[in-house]
Amino acid sequence: MNITTDSFSDGKDFLEPSKAVAHADEMWASGASMIDVGAASSNVSSSPVSAETEIARLSAVLPELKRKGMLVSVDTFKPEVQRWCLQSGLVDCINDIQGFPFPEVYEELAGSDAHLILMHSVQRMGFATEVVTDPVAVFDSMMEYFHERIGALTAAGVKKERIILDPGMGNFLGSNPETSVYVMRNISRMKSEFSLPVMIALSRKSFLANISSCDADKSQPLAQRRSSATLAAELFAAQSGADWLRTHDVKSIVTALEVDSALRG
Repeated sequence: MNITTDSFSDGKDFLEPSKAVAHADEMWASGASMIDVGAASSNVSSSPVSAETEIARLSAVLPELKRKGMLVSVDTFKPEVQRWCLQSGLVDCINDIQGFPFPEVYEELAGSDAHLILMHSVQRMGFATEVVTDPVAVFDSMMEYFHERIGALTAAGVKKERIILDPGMGNFLGSNPETSVYVMRNISRMKSEFSLPVMIALSRKSFLANISSCDADKSQPLAQRRSSATLAAELFAAQSGADWLRTHDVKSIVTALEVDSALRG
C-alpha cells in the first residue's frame, strides 16, 4: 500500500490516512499476512521525498494499523526513516530496495527483532532506471551481491534468520523483460544458495506487459488491465518456491492459491 503522490499503480489513492487505514483493513480481511507501507516512491518517474515527509505520512497511518493488530512492513531506503521505524515500535519488518548499505543504522538493526527485506537492483542505489541488461550477468551479480550484503549485516550482529531476499523485478533488473523472466525461472537457485526466504514483488510491473497483450487496451486503468498477468506470474512464483508475494490485489492471489492447493491435493 503506497501512501504517496506518484506511485505508478496507486499514487494518491491512499494518501489520506483514513483511506489508507480502510484499504489496509480490506487487505488484511482478504488474507494479507503483512501490510507493506511505502511513503515514498522508487519508480523511474518518482520525485524525491524528504525523510521528514516519509515519517509524517507513516506516523499518520501506522499507529492505527498496529492498534488493529496488523503486522506492518515499511518500504524505505533512508536510514533516518529506518531508525524512526525501529524506535517507534510500530514496525515488524523493514523493506529496503538498496539492501541496507548504511552502517550507521547497523547497531539499531542488530538490536531489533524486525525482519529485513534485502532487495537487489542493478541500480544498487536510488530509484529504478531504464537500462537494458543481460539476464545471466545480472543473476550472477545478484548472487554475489546477496553474499556481500548478508555478510555485512550478519557481521554487524543481525541474525541471518531475520533476512528475506528480494531479487527485484521489472526496471530494478532491466527495462527488457528477459532479465525478470530469467530471475523468476531461477528462484529455486536463490533458495538453495542462501537457505533464506525469498519475496517476489512483480505486481502490475511493466515487464508483464512486454510478455503479454495485457496493455493492449489502454482505455482500462493500469490495475485492471494488468490484473490477470500479475496473477499468472504470482502463481508461477509461488509454485517455484517464493515464500512471500508482495502484491496489490491480496484477494485474487489468496483465492488463486486456495484453488491451486485444493487441485493439487
